[in-house]
Amino acid sequence: MGGFPDSSYIIDFMKNIYIVILSLLGSLGISLFFYLDDFSLSNSSRPDWRYKDKEISSRLLAIPILLYHNINGRGPFSIDDAVLREQFQLIKEKGMRVVSLHELIGRLEHPKPYREKGVIITFDDGYYSTYSLLVPLAREFRYPVTQFIYCDAVSQRSSRSMTWARLRIMERMGIDVQAHSISHADLTELSRKNDPISRKKLFEEIYLSKRIIELYLGKKVDFFAFPYGRYDLYLVKLASDAGYKRVFSTDYGSNIITRDNFCLRRNHIKSSYSLHYIENLIK
Repeated sequence: MGGFPDSSYIIDFMKNIYIVILSLLGSLGISLFFYLDDFSLSNSSRPDWRYKDKEISSRLLAIPILLYHNINGRGPFSIDDAVLREQFQLIKEKGMRVVSLHELIGRLEHPKPYREKGVIITFDDGYYSTYSLLVPLAREFRYPVTQFIYCDAVSQRSSRSMTWARLRIMERMGIDVQAHSISHADLTELSRKNDPISRKKLFEEIYLSKRIIELYLGKKVDFFAFPYGRYDLYLVKLASDAGYKRVFSTDYGSNIITRDNFCLRRNHIKSSYSLHYIENLIK
């Protein structure tokens, strides 16, 4: 008759079901392990787009300032005109925008990221080569450039030296002339002495250099570059009191638009730097 199976049959049946379930779970666990392991390996080779987006956004808020001195001269701070052309071309090929100092100050006062990577080009001292070689090159690439001059470098006699007439021509050609002191003295040494003679000298180096350039070039001077890039807090205050909008050092690194610093960093370019080094500096 159709009764219930005996208990031994039921026990054997349940054992078989249990074994099948364990087998399926084991297979599923192994498959899941290899899937997750494979996913983690493949995922590690992919860029973290959230990180990349943050990196790109950070670079659009950062502006490196390049500092040059002489062209086709001697010493570690003079570079060949062909090398300078290569570096200008690199900036162009990388799709970077060369920004003027006045535009940068506007961004610092009203922080907003650029649509493309930006870089600023400056020259110090006032070598004749910036008149004879830099001006045509900057005009060819249509790059705004700032020239910081110290007044004692300006001569009225030599045919191969910087003159006020040539500086006025440079201004008309798009080179922004700004202050770099009177005599290119180390201002930190004068600051440390803190005696009446040193204080008078500091007044001349910082305040009078601004007024002299304004007088000869008929323009407003807003920026001051410390000689040798050396400064202290007292010198920064003197420059601010003299009416400068910003001062410039040779501290390496980029300037962040969201940090409205009065003293801005610049990257000193030497003749020994390779094009690859420059690329890493501005990327």
